[in-house]
Amino acid sequence: MAVPLSDLRRRAPTIITRISLLFDDLSSQVASDLSVQGDSGASTIQPWPVDAIRLAVDGSRLLPHRAEAVLVVRVGEPHGRARGGWRRDIRFDIQEGYAAFKEKCLSKFNEVLGTPEAVKRPIQLPENVGIYLKRARNDSQEKYVLLTPDNFTATLHHRWKLLTPGDLARIGDFRFEAFLYVQRATPPEQFHRATAQRIQNARVQRMAYEATNSIAFGAITAHHLDVIHARRPDGTAFEVPSDNTTSQAIALGQTREALRREDDAAESTRQTGVVTLKFNGLWMPFNPTPATNPTMEDVDHLEDEEMQET
Repeated sequence: MAVPLSDLRRRAPTIITRISLLFDDLSSQVASDLSVQGDSGASTIQPWPVDAIRLAVDGSRLLPHRAEAVLVVRVGEPHGRARGGWRRDIRFDIQEGYAAFKEKCLSKFNEVLGTPEAVKRPIQLPENVGIYLKRARNDSQEKYVLLTPDNFTATLHHRWKLLTPGDLARIGDFRFEAFLYVQRATPPEQFHRATAQRIQNARVQRMAYEATNSIAFGAITAHHLDVIHARRPDGTAFEVPSDNTTSQAIALGQTREALRREDDAAESTRQTGVVTLKFNGLWMPFNPTPATNPTMEDVDHLEDEEMQET
């Protein structure tokens, strides 16, 4: 419907006023929503700004409460020429000390064990595992510092003092590189199938062992030992294992030998009986001849001797 131009001119102030009020209400609603979102309590860890550096009374720079380490797990020896490795980020509280930091590093090492490369070529921790820190940006591996409970805080403080405000503006947090040196896992011994030829070779070794030590294994124990040594790597010296399976084989052999002796004794008893003989048509029991006594007194000729004396 067409509206006359005169009516639009007359109603223009009213329309403008209503539009202004509408924009004021919309602005108030947006400001209220932003205020509610700001008080919702949701927060995320943000990098420290440069102006958050804590200063002591004398103006020296204090260590922050937390730090972030880039742990590099490398295969090789400390202070050597190892390169590459797996990188993992670790955030920790400095006040927790070296023990907590080392524990977090070792947990990251366990994560590395599950990577495809580590599964294909296994790695393991050395006997005396330690965490090394790169104190300066241009330090070579020969200068990496082995962290200990005694020097942990002092070494971090040295690294912290070397960071400039420009460094902190670039990296955001107190970050440093730590290194964990590991070894290639020792491959397991190569076991073989217990083939007939290897069992025969093991039997020769077992018989030589019996002859040297003046012992004799039962049939069960001997067979068990032959199979055990047939599967072992070539060049392994013959020995009697101390595991439960060997102990059970020895016990079974002893039980079998005891049963065999009982059966032999019972069979010998069954083969013994009373024999009856027939002489001149008369059946007579067989009585064994009594043992002779050469010192027995001669009473049969006693009367003859008395007659000769008279």
